[in-house]
Amino acid sequence: MVSVLKILLVQYEAMTFKPWEWKKPPVVLNCYGPRLRHVYIKNSINFWESLGEKILFIQETPIKSLCQDKYDITPGFIKIYQGTDASFNSEATMAYTKRKASTTTGLVGANIIIRPGSYTIKNLLTHEFGHAFGYTHVEEIGHIMHPVTEKMGDKFWIP
Repeated sequence: MVSVLKILLVQYEAMTFKPWEWKKPPVVLNCYGPRLRHVYIKNSINFWESLGEKILFIQETPIKSLCQDKYDITPGFIKIYQGTDASFNSEATMAYTKRKASTTTGLVGANIIIRPGSYTIKNLLTHEFGHAFGYTHVEEIGHIMHPVTEKMGDKFWIP
């Protein structure tokens, strides 16, 4: 049975553009591996840093103890993983972000799961970092947080 609080939190998140934020800057951990080059991660982080988001640092080399389970969200980390086709709910889904938040501490941790090879899709990783920083989808063509990759752009504005 789902608690009333959980239902209210899901409704709050669905109706709010940025329902969650980090109290302390997270560490970004590349659990995807060397195929996801540092430049892709850094460019995506730079986009969000220009809007005031902060990270502690990017850990480029995977840390085995933290990367072994892509379903485990580690407090203080945004971890990036390569998914498998079975990880995605449809052929159209290229990536998704799971995040954990608390009403008292805000965002606790997040995992970005990317379909193999799709990290090179323009704006995809930046969009997923938006979710990891607490943002939800925006149904405005050209917005970085648009849910459809083909309609996503490199613009950001508060709806």
